[in-house]
Amino acid sequence: MSSMTSIHTLFGEKEFWVIADSQEFLDECSHQGLNTAHIHELSTLPRNSIIFSFSDNAARLTLEIAKATPVKKSVFCAAQVFDPSFSSANYGLRLLLNSDFRRALERQRFFLNMLNSHDSFLLSGEDTFGKVTLNRQAEPYALIEEDISENFIHSAAEFFEVHYAHMNIHERCPFCLNGKLKISGILTVLRKANPQLSKNIRARLALLSDSLAKAGGFLTVVENKVTSLQADNEEHIETLKLAAGARGLGLTEFAIGVNEEIATCIDYKVNSQMNEGINGVHLAIGDGSSGFHIDFLSPDVNVTPVVQ
Repeated sequence: MSSMTSIHTLFGEKEFWVIADSQEFLDECSHQGLNTAHIHELSTLPRNSIIFSFSDNAARLTLEIAKATPVKKSVFCAAQVFDPSFSSANYGLRLLLNSDFRRALERQRFFLNMLNSHDSFLLSGEDTFGKVTLNRQAEPYALIEEDISENFIHSAAEFFEVHYAHMNIHERCPFCLNGKLKISGILTVLRKANPQLSKNIRARLALLSDSLAKAGGFLTVVENKVTSLQADNEEHIETLKLAAGARGLGLTEFAIGVNEEIATCIDYKVNSQMNEGINGVHLAIGDGSSGFHIDFLSPDVNVTPVVQ
């Protein structure tokens, strides 16, 4: 599963446990020599743990147990809102175990300082150009080393990105983005079933994901609104409209990824939360409730301050 070359940057040389509600997944972890425990058999969390929930019930139970555990360092992966399959969980754990958490937090601090020191940024890279202007009243969300110095439970994604979110439509968006970005893959999240969505929308998104993973694509954004997504010489904007729900094609997230270590082993065909931490930037539409939250992953994009 993993050589575990980098997990010590989070837990040191101390023992850690993999916890989940899937016995198949835990059996595979045990086969790889990892300590394991079933979430339904715990009343408190181990001192150090990586937790995968394969169901909403397990996610709720995890947070309840975490509240009852005063001493803990835990990384939480809500697999059920991405892809709760055995293969996807194995993939996500492999990337986690080989991620340099300390380095990622250092890079988060670097970008946090940069974002707080400038108003505008250029996006550049292969077949990519754009500009982001920030609302100076908004604050980016990031983790820094002080946040993990004592007890915590954090989502895996929090370790590997600095981001601005615009989830409340009645509030001013913290950023304004214009540009055309080369896309290597997407992630899709729907936290609960919505009967108002098209019945075949999951299948359409799966085909789009496979197409992007195979050959990439191009995302065009004008004043925070996605106006085009081209892949395989086809336009896919209608699929995005059907999938995004009430928030439509307006951006709901702008993020900078900091996980350098996964660049050589990332698989964009897998709908894994770990993929969004890849270097470069990712943008998103949708709220994940009224419709899908869809992340567009654009690795190796440079974010450069516009110096006045």
